Amino acid sequence: MTKWTLQLNSPFEGYAPAYWTNTYSSIGNSNQANAMVSIDLTDPNVLKQGPGLANLDSDTNPVGTIKGIMHNVASAGKTYGISATKIYDITATAIVEKAPDSAITGGEDIVLYGDKLKFSHDNDIGSADNPWANSNQDWWTTTLSGTALQSGEAHQLLVAGTTGLMTVLDGSWVGSWDGTADGGTVQKAFDTQDSDIHLVSQVYNQNRFWFAGNKPNVAGRNEASIFVWDGNSNSWENKINIDGKIGTLFVKNGITFVVYTKNLSDTVCTLGYVDGSRITDVLNYDGSLPSWYQVCEYKDFKLWASGTDLMAFGGGDLKIPTRLFKLGTCGAGGLANPFGTPITAASAKLYKLSGYTVTSSWYSLLFQLSGAGRKSVIDKLIFNIDKPSTGARVDWTLKSNAGTSLQTGTISEATDGAIIRKIFYPKVDAENCQLQLNFANGSTTNALAIRNITLMGHYLD
Repeated sequence: MTKWTLQLNSPFEGYAPAYWTNTYSSIGNSNQANAMVSIDLTDPNVLKQGPGLANLDSDTNPVGTIKGIMHNVASAGKTYGISATKIYDITATAIVEKAPDSAITGGEDIVLYGDKLKFSHDNDIGSADNPWANSNQDWWTTTLSGTALQSGEAHQLLVAGTTGLMTVLDGSWVGSWDGTADGGTVQKAFDTQDSDIHLVSQVYNQNRFWFAGNKPNVAGRNEASIFVWDGNSNSWENKINIDGKIGTLFVKNGITFVVYTKNLSDTVCTLGYVDGSRITDVLNYDGSLPSWYQVCEYKDFKLWASGTDLMAFGGGDLKIPTRLFKLGTCGAGGLANPFGTPITAASAKLYKLSGYTVTSSWYSLLFQLSGAGRKSVIDKLIFNIDKPSTGARVDWTLKSNAGTSLQTGTISEATDGAIIRKIFYPKVDAENCQLQLNFANGSTTNALAIRNITLMGHYLD
């Protein structure tokens, strides 16, 4: 009797290559996922439910959807965000509306420049003291005599350092301010030299500004570009062309990354990084592009929105391979992490990651168990877990690629007590199998953490 063993060991590696192409994908390593919903792999030792969402302040709801949220604190324990018509003082536990001197519409972004807050809205940039006071919503066009910003464009703000050059995206060009009290505005500090380009994201890295733009930035085939600017010249010193459409840029460990879709790639998005004058692709995922206001850091992982899915990428440690996984859910608005726990905006809501969600599942690859025309018997399924706390539970199913359920089972604190190892004996014939984990009956306060899984069986002679 020939025996076989399959090991699904930590660190679990996140999504398998081309996971979205087949419900029963078999390409990848045994500890990679064919599918997942809200799974936390930030701790490389365990696989467990992803975080839930808690209303940041149940007594105060924002008007509309907060879009731009500062990634850093403006003062101890406090930051700011902006919706279409309102500005908010945000702490780790509450939000407070701050009224500008006059009404605004089309609010987009807010940043800290020295001891002042600057916020883009409508066709203008406003200014206020920090903490919020003495606001002037027409600061750009009145105090600085700048030309009104263009309607319908992304007006992301960026400050190079605490009080360096402030830049604002505006169609095919970038406006800037050098901090001079009376003047200093340069209406076209940077020009792409292509009026059909629409700039959608900017970052500051390696003493350079990096601007990303799409042409024409609508649904369908686009031509995208990344421009590198030294902050002084009239236009770019380096330009990287992309046959596709860019969502956003971000910086991690001194490297400029880009999230984009290649033309004719359906719903497949690509994460890559700038390597000289080209883009080196890192991985693909099935979903949608994030905007400039939908990216943040968390536990040495980069998070971004794919629709209302919260994607995570990173390693968590220098000696652990990077991985991509779907950490949880998010709103359609801004995403930031100024206090150590990410916050995400939805319509009339501002949430923070909190506890665990039970809308959580993980599916393995399809494992081929037949060999030389022989079927197999699955003898054992062994789970090594952390000691479960009250309410922790996972339900599992072994399925064939015909969709047939081969065997089911449950690990639950309620019935299994303080176990750290659970063995099941399916004793079922199978040509192949996929292990499906479901946390729907689990707890929102205590997750069941799985350290490794072993499948054991033998071939039928």
